[in-house]
Amino acid sequence: MARGGGLFVDASSQLSRVLRIPRIVIGGTIVSIATTVPELLTSVQASLQDDTGMALGNAVGSCITNIGLIAGVVAIIMPIEFDRSVVLKRSAWMVLGAVLIVFFSWDLTMSRTYAAALLFLAALYLAWDVVGVIRSRADMNDRTADDNPKTLNAVGRFLLGAVFVTFGSWLLVETGQDIAKFIGVSSEVIGLSVVAFGTSVPELVTGVTAARRGMSDLSLGNIIGANVLNLLLIVGASGAITPLVLKPVSQQYAFPWLGLFFAVLLGVVIRHGVIRRAAGIGFLLLF
Repeated sequence: MARGGGLFVDASSQLSRVLRIPRIVIGGTIVSIATTVPELLTSVQASLQDDTGMALGNAVGSCITNIGLIAGVVAIIMPIEFDRSVVLKRSAWMVLGAVLIVFFSWDLTMSRTYAAALLFLAALYLAWDVVGVIRSRADMNDRTADDNPKTLNAVGRFLLGAVFVTFGSWLLVETGQDIAKFIGVSSEVIGLSVVAFGTSVPELVTGVTAARRGMSDLSLGNIIGANVLNLLLIVGASGAITPLVLKPVSQQYAFPWLGLFFAVLLGVVIRHGVIRRAAGIGFLLLF
């Protein structure tokens, strides 16, 4: 998995240079889509088995893990510097997703209609991303990179790295689920903890590798983009398959912690414009 993470980050950085797109944007688009595949597959599979507690817990728990564990570790390795306006625009989608999930599931259920609304917003977010990328490239020169051998090489390495990282995280999730079920933990708790950690391993591997190579902004873009997709795409897809039925633990425990982690992250972003080691330690302690 570590080898896959290296390929993943190197290819993402190369794509950023060749396509003339900021790394934080690459992290928030194609990298976040690739690294959320384990969450998507896990939650969809859980929903198909009518285990909606696992489906929702995995998505919410992954968001918490992305901020508390991954952003914390990355910031300890090296400060995360970024364009504040870019981060805030993307974070607005993340907060919107969280608010809508709380509102849509206020009575401990989420209908297919509400789930479809989340899926629509996920599509809107991805479309907004594509338009933003096109506009950012239009501000530069008109040279295209479609036929550039470096682009094809980067795409191939990116896909290969994504396969390694995804397969490794799948093995971790399968093992974690078996252990948790053996000791008799409920599906909601499994989703919020063991499974959420396991499906967040691609983001963790990507983040640590990016930080060690001086590209922590790529990791932050990946974290925020992955959180948006967790809340809109993954919860939406799970609820569209089987209407979600929540237990009180989600409202009384998971949602408040999710809100706290979002508030802490945005507080650091707005006030300091950089996530330093002290903030990273704070994230880890909170996690």
